[in-house]
Amino acid sequence: MLSALVVNKIISIYIGPAGIALIGQYQSVLAMITTLGNGAVNVGVTKYVSQHHDDHEKRNSYISAAIIIVIIFSFLMGSCVFFASKYLSLELLKTDGYSLVFKILGISLVLIGLNSLILSILNGLKKIKQYVTVIIVSSVFTLAISSALTMKYHLAGFLYSSIIIQVSVFFFSLRTLLQLLKKQEFSFKFRKKINLEVIKKLFAFSLMSVVTIVAAQLNQIAIRDYLISHFSIEQAGYWQAVWKISDMYLMVIITALTTYYLPKLSELNSKHEIRKEMIAGYKVIIPFVLVSAAMIYLLRDFIIEMLFTPQFMEMRTLFAFQLVGDFFKIISWVLSSLMVAKAMTKTYIFTEIIFSITFYLLTITLTKYYGLQGVTVAFAVNYILYLATNGYIFKDIIILNKKLPVFMK
Repeated sequence: MLSALVVNKIISIYIGPAGIALIGQYQSVLAMITTLGNGAVNVGVTKYVSQHHDDHEKRNSYISAAIIIVIIFSFLMGSCVFFASKYLSLELLKTDGYSLVFKILGISLVLIGLNSLILSILNGLKKIKQYVTVIIVSSVFTLAISSALTMKYHLAGFLYSSIIIQVSVFFFSLRTLLQLLKKQEFSFKFRKKINLEVIKKLFAFSLMSVVTIVAAQLNQIAIRDYLISHFSIEQAGYWQAVWKISDMYLMVIITALTTYYLPKLSELNSKHEIRKEMIAGYKVIIPFVLVSAAMIYLLRDFIIEMLFTPQFMEMRTLFAFQLVGDFFKIISWVLSSLMVAKAMTKTYIFTEIIFSITFYLLTITLTKYYGLQGVTVAFAVNYILYLATNGYIFKDIIILNKKLPVFMK
């Protein structure tokens, strides 16, 4: 988070609100490309490596299958990105001058995908020390490389740095995994024979991840385009800046959910244990989000000056409803994490798609009445509805009925 704070300040000085809006578009597409490029197997790998930690035969089958999936998908997706580089540059960044960025991204996609896979394996093995070390190294690289290139080359520098960082971290991640193998803290033997049942199970999680990323990122792209066309690119940049602040402080909770919470829920089968774990999670999450949101709101003027520049002061009116939305977003994510952990694929996909659509529709409707602030009002309302829906889905666990939800059978 500290690394992101510094980089964000540099971006705001050297690129400005319009540049931040364009970076938002690029990062949304980058998230989709990298997810599709690794076959979106990360969550499935974490779950099944954790679930079969004592059964090396099954665990190795899932890892071997995941490696094959990543290599195939990264090659296919990388080729698409490489040959569509000019189109992507024009559509996202309003010029074909950045087509080389997408060409390099396409070539590098296999290493980026393997890096994500290694992190998922470390997470599933519960090698938290090694996992966190890789994340810290990634943050240090981000701070050094992004800052230097952005200051020297502005927008182009930032775009190239996003690829350089992920490729660089791959080699460190690989070294970390090889050290575990050398110390015999982890055993692995690649299996060439593909187990179709394993592939099927991994793809169930892939489908959930793809829908989550694609729905969320396409939604953000559509909203930015709407704000740019109906307001201005600077106004879209203000909203992107507020969204970035949310991402930075919520990253602490989201990391906890993916690193600890998801593997833990994957292991639990009793509704009593699941409910107990959820309550324990909420006891930490709710106070953290409430205190963080309150402090951010009270210090919003100071935060804008510290993270951005006085040029961004117009965004101060966007904080209130954005922070309300953040609260309901995290509360609901605890429940949606249970959907992922228990492979409730259809339910998860349905809710993700529906509420991505409602966010966009609410944005169009509410911005007509509240101006730019309407997009944050839409965000808050959407996640209140999302929480209510998730609460209904898991009502049997929440009120401790005798049976598990039908989705979990």
